[in-house]
Order: sequence, then structure tokens, then C-alpha cells
Amino acid sequence: MAGRDWDAFARTLEDALDMRTKGGFRELFAPGAHFADPANAPTNDIRDIQRQTKAVMPDWRQEITSIRGGDDWAFFEWIGHATYRSRDGNGPGDGTPITMHGASVIEVDGDGRITSWRDYLDRKEPEDQIKAAERRSSGSQ
Repeated sequence: MAGRDWDAFARTLEDALDMRTKGGFRELFAPGAHFADPANAPTNDIRDIQRQTKAVMPDWRQEITSIRGGDDWAFFEWIGHATYRSRDGNGPGDGTPITMHGASVIEVDGDGRITSWRDYLDRKEPEDQIKAAERRSSGSQ
């Protein structure tokens, strides 16, 4: 069996993860696929994950900086960029540009559709950026 072209897959994934466009993120998943990250318990409701992300980071986009994998799995490092939006649209830190670093492990089926996705990241990284922006806007250091 020839190996997968994970670099091409990474470019497809970057396009699909760009919340500024209709990139087709959900279409990359097989029926019943599971997703988990530090903010969410494992779920197969990919649509809900996408809604949650868009609610607080409507312009999320992600650059995959490194990817390696086998026939049915891949590991990739990424840098995400977005503008934070508070839940009420006018809360502390609203409008703060954030950058987040992380890594993901995915498993794929024979057709290359994702069956499992696990994100690993430091949730404190964007929180610190938002808090720093809040301090700057209130005039305190």
C-alpha cells in the first residue's frame, strides 16, 4: 500500500479549518467520528464543535507547520490565529487577536476520512493574551 500524501492532506485541512470561508471541515470526517480537545469531552457532534469554535473565534484559521503519519494515522503541529469574541459580543477582551500553538493526532479510514481527532494545546496561552489585552485597555499593567 502506498503511503498517504500527508502534506497534501495538511493543505486540504488548512483550507477546511479556515472559518472565514466555507471550507468543508465536517466533510473530512467519517460518520460517527470522534473529536476531543482540552475544552470538550470526546464527542461525535462535529457540527457542535464547529459552532463553538466559530462563536468565540469567528475568523479561526490554522497553519499546519509539520505533519507525519502512517497509513491510518497522522500527527501534526499547528499554529492557530483568530480574533477572540466574548459570548455577549462586548465583554472583556472582545476583539483581541490571539495566536495558539498545538498538536493533533488523527486517525483515518481507508478512504482517508477522519475517524478520530484529538487536539493537544495549552488553553492558558490564548487566555493570557486576552487578559493582557484587557489590562492594556483598562490602563493597568
